[in-house]
Amino acid sequence: MLEDNKMLEAAKVGKGASIVSIILMPFIFTILLSVGIGVASIIGVTIFGNNETELSLIYLQYMQYAISFAIAGGGILLYVSYIEKRKVESLGFFKNHVISSYLKGMAIAVIGVLLVISILQFKGEITLTVSNLPIGINGVILFGLILTAWIIQGAAEEILVRGYMFQSIAVKYGVYKGIIFSSVVFSLLHLGNSGVTAISLINILMCGLMLCLLVLKEENLWGACGFHTAWNLFQGNVFGINVSGNALDVSLFKTHIGEASIWNGGPFGMEGSILTTGFMIVVSGILIWQLSKKTA
Repeated sequence: MLEDNKMLEAAKVGKGASIVSIILMPFIFTILLSVGIGVASIIGVTIFGNNETELSLIYLQYMQYAISFAIAGGGILLYVSYIEKRKVESLGFFKNHVISSYLKGMAIAVIGVLLVISILQFKGEITLTVSNLPIGINGVILFGLILTAWIIQGAAEEILVRGYMFQSIAVKYGVYKGIIFSSVVFSLLHLGNSGVTAISLINILMCGLMLCLLVLKEENLWGACGFHTAWNLFQGNVFGINVSGNALDVSLFKTHIGEASIWNGGPFGMEGSILTTGFMIVVSGILIWQLSKKTA
């Protein structure tokens, strides 16, 4: 049975989550993000002063990602540790299969991005050009900062949605309600993003469902974190595509999108494409098949 899953069993330790904490946690997470952006801005001013060069603004953008999401994710970890009286690893950060699960998640994301990009280019929906990236020590530092930022951002959102909300609802009300509730919340968190469409919200909901299945299959949170990091990194900083409607300033390629359509996703990026819908459905189907074999 899915309820016997190691990931879900871990959430039963300690005081457990209340329905109030489950409902309020996305709002607390958002507030902590705002606090983190403020902290990052202060640090940025301290480091760069008023030197608003293009490179310094790029550094500041990824510093804000890293610091704000570190504070937001860290806030949940502190709550779990000191209020619910359970270990951080109970959110799914087990010591076993860290690298293998993380790489599996990354591989799924990379395959998905490459497939969608390839089909879009074949259809003539997009064109790719090589971008000019910073070289030398600035390039190395910037790459390290970008990777760090996406690792932290991916982990923080997974801590909130799959680590805390999905687990808590699944333990209290059942696995299927946990999947549906956390996936809907994950989609609604993107409601205010630039260029959002009905298809993009459906895709993010589908992504949430798929990641819940991945968490259940791997029995840890590492795979979902790996997917989240690689998905954003390859969209934004490899192909220069808007990530959930957010434009990024530095990428290996620049993707030029023609007239907005259900194929290319328009200004929201490939997360607004029906090709992404198809990919999420296929991966979810494979994970359901694997879980059915595992629990048979």
